[in-house]
Amino acid sequence: MQRFRFRLDRVLEWCRKEYRIEETRMVACSALVHATEQKMERLRAEGASIERELLGRSAIPAADFLNLSRYRLRAAKEHIELVEERRQRLQAAAERRMRVQQAQQRVRLLEKMRERRLEEHTAAANHELESLAAEAYLARWPQR
Repeated sequence: MQRFRFRLDRVLEWCRKEYRIEETRMVACSALVHATEQKMERLRAEGASIERELLGRSAIPAADFLNLSRYRLRAAKEHIELVEERRQRLQAAAERRMRVQQAQQRVRLLEKMRERRLEEHTAAANHELESLAAEAYLARWPQR
């Protein structure tokens, strides 16, 4: 009996490699989303800290109010940019997630095909072995 050989083993390995690459890229995209969210949180915390410090004073010069309003405008603009950046990165991460799922489906399909072929091969080998055993048993009976 020949040993089992799945003709699509190289394709299966290539699909597994593609799956690992896509998974790595998805993790990188998720890290970028997280980094953007951290920037947003730092901006919010910085703004709250500046306002607390300024409003905690007993006397506030008019120039500080002017600077605060300028800061608020710049922070609002930066927040809008960060929201857009986050949206784009979330979209890219979702696309990567979809690619990972597709690659995973291809790997699962090929693995199922391989399992089916192995089961067929094993059944054929068992059948061949049973036939040989039956022939050997019958060969031991005296001939008439």
